[in-house]
Amino acid sequence: MRFVSIVLLLAITATAPAVEPLPPGVQLRLSTPVDLETALQWTLQGNPGLITVRQSIGVSGEALHVAQHFPTSLNPTVSIDVRPWVFGRQANGDIQRLDRAVNVTWAQPVEIGHRQTYREQMAQSSYCQTQWNVLQVELTTLIQTYRVHQTSLYRREKLLVAQQLNDFNGGLVASLRRQAVANQASAADVLLAEVENQSTVELLETARQEYIASLTDLRQQIGMPQYAASAEPVGTLRTPDNKMQQDDDALVRIAQESRPDVQAAAAVASNSRAALCLAKADRIPIPSIGPVYERNESGDTFYGLAVSSPIPILNSGTPLVCQREAEYRRDCIAWEQTRQQVAIQVRAVLAKWNQTQQAAARTLERYAPMRSQAEKMQRLYAAGQTDVIKLLQVRRRLIEAENARLDAVWQTTQAYADLLTATGSTPLLGSLPEPAGAK
Repeated sequence: MRFVSIVLLLAITATAPAVEPLPPGVQLRLSTPVDLETALQWTLQGNPGLITVRQSIGVSGEALHVAQHFPTSLNPTVSIDVRPWVFGRQANGDIQRLDRAVNVTWAQPVEIGHRQTYREQMAQSSYCQTQWNVLQVELTTLIQTYRVHQTSLYRREKLLVAQQLNDFNGGLVASLRRQAVANQASAADVLLAEVENQSTVELLETARQEYIASLTDLRQQIGMPQYAASAEPVGTLRTPDNKMQQDDDALVRIAQESRPDVQAAAAVASNSRAALCLAKADRIPIPSIGPVYERNESGDTFYGLAVSSPIPILNSGTPLVCQREAEYRRDCIAWEQTRQQVAIQVRAVLAKWNQTQQAAARTLERYAPMRSQAEKMQRLYAAGQTDVIKLLQVRRRLIEAENARLDAVWQTTQAYADLLTATGSTPLLGSLPEPAGAK
């Protein structure tokens, strides 16, 4: 099961960008750079929720160990009845002490109907269910780490854009003030630039608070106390690579066969089936058989064999069998509906993934020409061929385009996380070698 977690870690980090430091002015003191792969590894090692849920594997394993042994109700029983003081009345009315009476019975319950096999099957199914449930939690937690790490990168890039805009407007205000002193700029232009600069200061503060909030989410998700106040994401926010090679039907089939929640539902149905078989077997009475030794007060000795068995008259076990049958049908339907839900989710998420990628590509195509036009406007302003109002308008449109580009890229990362969740990440890697020691 742990190998599958590592597989997902590789699937997510397969599109991880090269690590680069935080931008100047954004980096905080005493920070610990955390790239995506490190964040995922730390999550597996230190997330409190994962550490807690993994303990259930040990409990379920011990339950399996218990089921592999006969229950205490099948231990043999021994009955010893010794009567050392035995008195008999003679014909003349006298009381005479007789020899002691001894009765020893050894009874061994004999279980028939393959009950032990069904108990082991139930415990094995529960153990498998626990393993799949833990794996599901691990995968969900890893994907959530990917989400918050990419969101932190997104918020960091937004903060950088706001910082660049603030620096540009601050420099523009300073330049216009110098020009106003030299009677080369009007007071209205200076006032307009100052108002615009104040607006960017507020935007910068908002972006900083959003980045801090995303840092808090990332640090809590990783769950490493020693880095809870210093971890910061590093890397470049970019569109994940499209590694989907199979068609929709193949992806649905792979997801239905590999997702942990589907396997857990199958284990629940297997458990219910074993419970039904055990309930049917319990309708067969468990007899007790063993040797008997008896020595009476006259010194006579008796050896024999005793057999006892309950009689299923008051309760034949049929109501319990009916209950187990209903539970088995319920769990089989739940398993099938889980498979259907997976098919729906995979197809819906694939459509979202394709549309998000196409939208991001269109946004990136529109962004490059706008950036080039903004640079031309900057050169025109420096040459005195345009006014500050036009420069500010173009610059604001460029910032809006930059934010739209970041939004589009961030949307692709979230759609990629949805894709990992829907497919169980298996199709993203293709064929992988069997791990060493795997059975």
